[in-house]
Amino acid sequence: MNEPLIERIITESGLDGWTWGPLLTAFTFEPESTTPARLQARGPYTAVEAYLARLSAAAGRGYLAEAPPGEYRLTDTGRAELERFIEEARAAMSQADPLPRVDGERLAVLFDRLVQSSLSCTVRAPTPDEALPPPEPRCIRLNYKLMPAATPPLPYIEEAISCLNAYRDDAHVAAWQPSGLSATALEFLTLLWRGEADSLDAVCQRLAHRGHPPQVYAEALAELRARGFIEGPEGTPHMTEAGRAFRDQVEADTDRYFFAPWSGLDDAEKAELADSLTRLRDGLKGKVP
Repeated sequence: MNEPLIERIITESGLDGWTWGPLLTAFTFEPESTTPARLQARGPYTAVEAYLARLSAAAGRGYLAEAPPGEYRLTDTGRAELERFIEEARAAMSQADPLPRVDGERLAVLFDRLVQSSLSCTVRAPTPDEALPPPEPRCIRLNYKLMPAATPPLPYIEEAISCLNAYRDDAHVAAWQPSGLSATALEFLTLLWRGEADSLDAVCQRLAHRGHPPQVYAEALAELRARGFIEGPEGTPHMTEAGRAFRDQVEADTDRYFFAPWSGLDDAEKAELADSLTRLRDGLKGKVP
């Protein structure tokens, strides 16, 4: 999307970007209400208290209404602003589309096939060579409510990519949740696995936006120690071989689940998809600030 446009609309709303996210999610939850618990089911790494604070802030600006306590619904103002946000962003995308219409429409068809294949996945008993069942397409179903018409193609392609990102979330949850590891412990382990943090303090600073107090990550560290995934002092913890093997397996399972629906495209179509996306990326350089 056009980042300056998005930043302008968010600034005009009087809300920050972290609060705007739950607003868009509230749009996908309709007709059900939005609660911190439902948001945490969609994004398990953020604290319930942080979600509640963001929902309360949006209600304070008139975008949400609380009734009963702890449950929020979009107001007419909130819904109108979200629709304006989406409409203006998609209009900007259409104007910036560098692909010929026929190429864009073909790319949209390929993405639609991937999205539909991902949506059709259902939880079932694993086959003998599967350690875990495939993911339930919970997040992608919510994202799919935002799909626009197939033409013009670029807004459709952008939302299809968002749907696939949501399915990646479904795949990731399916890969780690059956292990019983908490979300905070998994994210702690992931930061070490990626080399993005090397101490409890660094993890707390990096994940401050999640809204958890430092004690929660201290407990996550203890949980990882109890599993044998981390050892060493608090100031310089490091992954054990077991911890790295576990996190490697989570990533491998995530990839396996996520890419399973891609079997619906043959090699030529996958190559066509990659080529079109490369031309789209290169064409957008310099057109979108």
